[in-house]
Amino acid sequence: MFDQLDEQLKTQPTGDEAQCVCYHHEHTALDRTALWIPIVIVMFASSIFLFAMADLPYGVQLASLIPYTAFVALGTFSAQRGMQPYFFECSIVQQTMPRLLRRHLNFLAAMILLETIALRLTRFMPASWLSTKGKGGSPFAIALCVLCLCIASIQVFTNRTLLERAHGKS
Repeated sequence: MFDQLDEQLKTQPTGDEAQCVCYHHEHTALDRTALWIPIVIVMFASSIFLFAMADLPYGVQLASLIPYTAFVALGTFSAQRGMQPYFFECSIVQQTMPRLLRRHLNFLAAMILLETIALRLTRFMPASWLSTKGKGGSPFAIALCVLCLCIASIQVFTNRTLLERAHGKS
């Protein structure tokens, strides 16, 4: 009897967690599809926009903001591979949103700065780094994309940590 009581106490939510939409929602195979499918489409379709703006001054930097923001939103709030989803309706998420937006603007500024510096350094790079061999793209473009993905992954990880701490789970 005491074992059952202990087990119930361990599984019952406490404090804000009891009212939180993030921890008490019905899990489905296609959880929040109507929200995430458009974001995934925007993330991949914006590559066309990226190529269209590539020849403009700061075009690559500005056009890369769209897929970067979509990737960060998807990674921060969705439930991938069994991770905890975070809902915009949750009062804790709404309280944390201004801080997440400020952090996102700082990461965007850092990414623009990094891309600008990298693009300015192309004049000092060997031609082999800038030429496209086959369908894969130039080593410089691939390295820049990987670097931006690393920055985005760091932001997603820190955003999720911030949301987890705000929910009282550390």
